[in-house]
This record gives sequence, structure tokens and C-alpha cells, in this order.
Amino acid sequence: MAEKKTDNDISDKTDQLARPTALEWIVAVIGAVLVAGSIGFLLFSAVSQTGKPPILIVKKESVVTVEGGFLVKFSLENKGETNAAAVTIEGKLSDGEKEIETSSASISYAPSNSTREGGLFFTENPEGLELKLRAAGYEKP
Repeated sequence: MAEKKTDNDISDKTDQLARPTALEWIVAVIGAVLVAGSIGFLLFSAVSQTGKPPILIVKKESVVTVEGGFLVKFSLENKGETNAAAVTIEGKLSDGEKEIETSSASISYAPSNSTREGGLFFTENPEGLELKLRAAGYEKP
């Protein structure tokens, strides 16, 4: 004959289902640590950054012959703690005191601690001349 289930049997099974297992506790603790760590990191980043302006460094990477002239490929590195937008890059070719040619380009966005690439076009060959590259200005995004 089948045994009749009592209220105690049913409540014991309900208690067993309601209690978290060890694995659930471990996952909950790991989740809590990750959330607390993320919040702590964001707070630390917000407090520790001093808001120093962008530090923009332009370096010549290579010179490529193109139809109608020459392309000077450059890299723009932002070593500052703040972002820069609409960065104007200026390149000047000179022969001693005589300025030969000027070219400019714009980098739309240079996040802090990042590197972007671009190019300047010249009609004269930069290899035989003095090339000066600089960041001429930026906007605060």
C-alpha cells in the first residue's frame, strides 16, 4: 500500500528546495566581489585623474610616393589624461630658413592614452628636406 504523505514530509522538501547550495553561495560571493571591485575601480579612476590636458605627440612613420606627390604617414599619440577632438596636425617642409611647403590634416578624436594614424600630402619630396610635424590645436570633446 502506498504511504500517505504528511505535512512534515512536504515541508521538509520545501525547506530543501529553498536553501541555497554551496555552489550558489560561491557564485553569489564571486558576483558580489566583482561588483564591489568594479565600483571601487570607477571611484578610484574618478578621484585619481587630475584632468591634465592632452599631451599630443606626432611622429613620422613613413613617406610613400603617390600620384602627384608624396604622402607622409604619421602617428598621433595622446599621452594625456583627457581626450582631444578635431586635432589639427601641421607639417612643414623647409630647406634651411626657406619654407617650401605646408600641409595639414585633422584627426577627429584622440582618446587619452591612445594612438591614431593619418597622413599629409606634399608635392615636394620630404626625404631631401627638413620635415617638422606638430599638433597645432584641438577641441575639448
